[in-house]
Amino acid sequence: MFRTILLTFILSLSPLTALGCSCISEAKTYEETFKKYDAIFTGIALNTETTPGDWSSSFYKTEMQVQKVWKNRDVMRSVFIKTYTERNSCGGPVPTIGNRFLVFAHSTPDGLYVTGGCSMFMDLDQTEKEVGSLSSEAKLEWEAIKAEIWSALGKPLIVFRN
Repeated sequence: MFRTILLTFILSLSPLTALGCSCISEAKTYEETFKKYDAIFTGIALNTETTPGDWSSSFYKTEMQVQKVWKNRDVMRSVFIKTYTERNSCGGPVPTIGNRFLVFAHSTPDGLYVTGGCSMFMDLDQTEKEVGSLSSEAKLEWEAIKAEIWSALGKPLIVFRN
């Protein structure tokens, strides 16, 4: 029970947009969850711009320098991700330039990867800062959850060197 409450808390932290909105997953394991995405990778946000539109069409277009790829061998060294700006409609926060992200994304016809909302888009640097304010028991629980996620991902398909 504590684990469920902690995971819910961690996933609700401001820089995390994971399984949010009204998204309901029937996946029972991390591996089942991973199958739902077109691409899974880590990367550093290089720059971002806001594409104007109304509440349902405005998004952040962020260039990511990809570091490791776990799913989709077609992911290039540099990709663009699209995150909707309207948080109440499954959007997310503007990506912090220079921070590392774990990205679970769907491909779009225009060559971008969609994140946020029902896709996991985790600011790893910001999350570590926020986890630092948790109790020691909650920190240990988060470390266990994080280790499970990395273990379930396994060895990356591609590692880009600097």
